[in-house]
Amino acid sequence: MRITNSIMTNNTKTNINLNKVEADRLNTMVASGQKITRPSDDPVIAIRALRLNSSMSTLNQYYEKNIPDASAWYKTTETALTQTDTVITKIREQLTTGASDENTAEDRTNILEELKSLRDQIYASGNADYAGRTVFTGYRTGEMLTFLEKETKQYRIYEPMTQEAAEKFTYVSGIQEINKDTLSGYVETDVDKHELYRVKLAYDKVDVLDEAGNPTSVYLRVSPNDGPYDTPAITASVVSIDGLTQAQLDELYTGLDASGNPSATYTKPVVVAETGELLLDETDYNTLKASNGFTAEYFKSEWVRNDLRPEHYFMCDSAGIEYNYNRIDPTTKEPVESGGDITGFKNQKISYEVAFNQTIEINTNAGDVYKHGIGRDVDELVALTKKVTDADDKIRKVKEMMESYADDTPEYQQCQRMLDAANKERDLLKDDMQKAFAGAITKFSKYQEDLNDVISHVGSMRKRLEITENRVQEQRQNFKELSDQNINIDLTESAIDLTSAKTALEAAQLAAGKISQQSLLNYI
Repeated sequence: MRITNSIMTNNTKTNINLNKVEADRLNTMVASGQKITRPSDDPVIAIRALRLNSSMSTLNQYYEKNIPDASAWYKTTETALTQTDTVITKIREQLTTGASDENTAEDRTNILEELKSLRDQIYASGNADYAGRTVFTGYRTGEMLTFLEKETKQYRIYEPMTQEAAEKFTYVSGIQEINKDTLSGYVETDVDKHELYRVKLAYDKVDVLDEAGNPTSVYLRVSPNDGPYDTPAITASVVSIDGLTQAQLDELYTGLDASGNPSATYTKPVVVAETGELLLDETDYNTLKASNGFTAEYFKSEWVRNDLRPEHYFMCDSAGIEYNYNRIDPTTKEPVESGGDITGFKNQKISYEVAFNQTIEINTNAGDVYKHGIGRDVDELVALTKKVTDADDKIRKVKEMMESYADDTPEYQQCQRMLDAANKERDLLKDDMQKAFAGAITKFSKYQEDLNDVISHVGSMRKRLEITENRVQEQRQNFKELSDQNINIDLTESAIDLTSAKTALEAAQLAAGKISQQSLLNYI
């Protein structure tokens, strides 16, 4: 075969070019530190790199954003719960003090003021927020747990209760006001004690009129038929006690008129609008006690500072807007936003994805901690304490009146009868107050136990999150090593290969130079 100068030149150029391509490839690898510059260089490495990078991006999202955000949420929640635990401990201390028989009127006044302050402080802790999001309000993280100022907005509330909500309580009737300058016919036999039945609603100051201006009623639906549109088992009218005399108030509570006969004006069940007490007769009380629970439906419009917002606790509606209604399609049984069957309260759980196929619930529901009963129990203690304080003041007034009369005068004897009545009133009320304080100690111990259970749960979830964080950190490290092994070069080995390629290129160029100096004439 004849080899021409053209063939030699072309072959030389091809060899030089091949060596340059290899040298360029190795030079690019050393400069970039990676095995490939485009997917076509090695499709297997390219597809593996894409998958590893996707996993790394997801792990970085978990480790750098989701987990820290969840951890901060838990920390904010735990701080608020710990503060609440401290406040409840202080309330229990005041309750223990208030249950003592040695308290003076001034002591009781101080206890009353302290309890009011601590009550507001508890619910204020429930407004804790993280990065502008309240932590105890479910999905409505842009709203406070409580009303921050006085507001008028009517809600129709469906409040679920257990049978324990039906309770017995003591009512003292026949109490009279005493003017220290005027004798009255107040005698010991006027004062009497009654054991009555009631259900305390979550709120006081419930509406007497609905949105249309019609008289309202409170409906109790016994479980399991406790949906908002089922036929109620008990219907109670709502009555305001504003402007009622003591005799009328006694008739409302006891159900008896001045002659001791059943009242023709007030028939139980009836709701006292101002106190939120649903007064029952014995038959209705036994019905509720024998039930598996029940739901109370009622209206409330007037809200004051530190009232708990009902949309965070109950299934309710206002101005056509429904809150927490869990509805399902009757055919498909799938959740629907409107229409369908109402199956009860819609829980609002906020979950974060903190690892591959692992989510963690981060929020604590307000109803598990900041219960309406805390405020209602404190309010009742405050009211009972005030009644005892008023009775002490009444005794003081009568004693001052007695100083104006001689011991053997009819006026003095009348004052003595008034004093006996006032002492009986004070003794009955004081006995109720001390029993209420003692009972409240038990109730608040249960509130604190429930709170400590929630604190323990949050602590365990934080610990679980820390374990997850460590595992994700290890996964990030492992994936980073795999990614580096897949795409990154061995710099030392590649540098040696590059040097060899440069040597080969230089040799090819040197050979080409020597060959190109010769021509066909040199051989002739």
